[in-house]
Amino acid sequence: MRDRLSEVDFEEREGVIVARITGEVDGSNAVELGRALGARLPTSAHGLVLDLSDVDYLDSAGVELIFGLARRLGDRRQRLRLGIPVHSPVRRVLEICDIGTVAPIADTVDDAAAAIFADA
Repeated sequence: MRDRLSEVDFEEREGVIVARITGEVDGSNAVELGRALGARLPTSAHGLVLDLSDVDYLDSAGVELIFGLARRLGDRRQRLRLGIPVHSPVRRVLEICDIGTVAPIADTVDDAAAAIFADA
């Protein structure tokens, strides 16, 4: 998916889909981003890792996107994990919103993917 604010690229790691999002996630693109993520996640996958390392801005629509994704994946018995560096301002926003209760945050994508494998 490409639009004026964000880009998402996908990678598959042994049954875990990694979605690397770059740019900004807000009300103008969160719905489209959600559709793109849903379209690339097969029911056979163990889970989804959102790599938010290169996200510069995330508003309430982006936060709701993550909460909604966690609910949908949970209904499908799949896991959602987030890979966000410690000093990222996006991480601080998500910690304030207590996103870790539905999508635990790891410092790296590798750690997030490993957590999905550990839960499988």
